[in-house]
Amino acid sequence: QADETKLPPKEWNLKKLLTSHEMAHVAFTLAMQTVMGAFVLLTLGRWFGLGPLAQGVGAWLPWVMVALAAFGLLKLNMHLGRPHRFYRGFYNLRLSPVSREIAGVSAFFAGLAGYAFFNLFDNAVTGALRELSALLALAGIGVGGFYMYKLYRIKARPYWDHWHTAVAFVSTAVAGGAVLVALAALIGGAFTPALGQLTGWLAALALAVEAAALFAQWRQQHAASSEAAVSWVFMTRTYGHSFSLRLALMAAAFIAALALAASGWPAALIALATALLAEKLLGRALFFAVVVPTTMPGAYFWKNPGFIEHAREVGLADNPLLGVAYEGHHKFRLDELIATIRDTSWEEKKDQLRRIFTG
Repeated sequence: QADETKLPPKEWNLKKLLTSHEMAHVAFTLAMQTVMGAFVLLTLGRWFGLGPLAQGVGAWLPWVMVALAAFGLLKLNMHLGRPHRFYRGFYNLRLSPVSREIAGVSAFFAGLAGYAFFNLFDNAVTGALRELSALLALAGIGVGGFYMYKLYRIKARPYWDHWHTAVAFVSTAVAGGAVLVALAALIGGAFTPALGQLTGWLAALALAVEAAALFAQWRQQHAASSEAAVSWVFMTRTYGHSFSLRLALMAAAFIAALALAASGWPAALIALATALLAEKLLGRALFFAVVVPTTMPGAYFWKNPGFIEHAREVGLADNPLLGVAYEGHHKFRLDELIATIRDTSWEEKKDQLRRIFTG
């Protein structure tokens, strides 16, 4: 439990927060959850005739969603030590939430891409294939979205192991997805006040529930006798001013959402989109930055964040024996991937395929 009299002063640390290696996860989770939310809204709106969503926003929006999802996947893949070994993430579907998340997200992306492609045509065959693609994408959302949340609910990361994590992810999907659809409609000339009002209500509800969940998490964890309390020291002190800015942006987004819900004005939508993007970016970056594991060894150097940062600053990390790596994206070695495919025997390939399901 933190001693209130010995806490460090509040700081910004914005550069440190927004340039860390974890920004790959920030980009992936925000992009994927936003696209998932937008796809659910579009699909259900079209299937069930949900008022403003039923009219659609043109054949180009699914391709924007494909591009945004691809960006998230690219950022996640390129932060791996060897990006060209990405396929190993599918190993161990039987036991690993990470593998299940990857499989679900991959199914969603495949379904989304198929939906975008078949949506370009207007006949019975492509229409049926479009609906099948939509079903695949929705199944991928169910599996990938659940395990995207599940893999963070682990006892070894007390700050993440709270129902606020689920609320934050769903809030991003609902608010971000609704705003993405409304912005696309505005750009494409299909925006209506009714769509703006629906977007405003969805965003306001998502933000209100997330704010309540964040308060509940703080109330439960900030004085707890666990690493979660240390996370809240980082949140309110190390990144204290950044956290305050995040809360202010959340309030601004909520006010803009209410204004949009009441008026349906495009100006309110733009204000909401701006505040929401900044709030989600800061909030998700903090989500990854402040977590403290219970599994950290007690040794002074090994996995000590302060020493790791110091080693990178003064050049000690240049020595590979130190075990500290510099942050940054890694090169995708296409030639090595092709060589692996060529040199791997069929027996080894079958064994690797079995490992996807057996571990």
